[in-house]
Amino acid sequence: MSKRRERADETVISVTSAQPARSEDLDSRIVRYAWMMSLRIVCFVLAVLTPSPWRWMFIVGAVFLPSVAVVLANARRTAKVSGAEVYLPPARAELGRDLDTEK
Repeated sequence: MSKRRERADETVISVTSAQPARSEDLDSRIVRYAWMMSLRIVCFVLAVLTPSPWRWMFIVGAVFLPSVAVVLANARRTAKVSGAEVYLPPARAELGRDLDTEK
């Protein structure tokens, strides 16, 4: 039989309380940046097609959207994870000393 060492101070953390994967976070940041840049293209098109008072608002939007998009794309989305619960294994029944006395 293999002997497994168990430490009393060892804590076991559940996998379900882990943060989202970096690849998932990166994908969502890329999608946010792409949406912002597509909104910038819409602002450029509307700046060409609309009359003067609206035109300047769309030009300002097209100029400042890249900086906003970069800030939003670099913001990491952190999931609020509560503290991990410590795993307490079920109590094991101890072997009685009766086996030694029967021999």
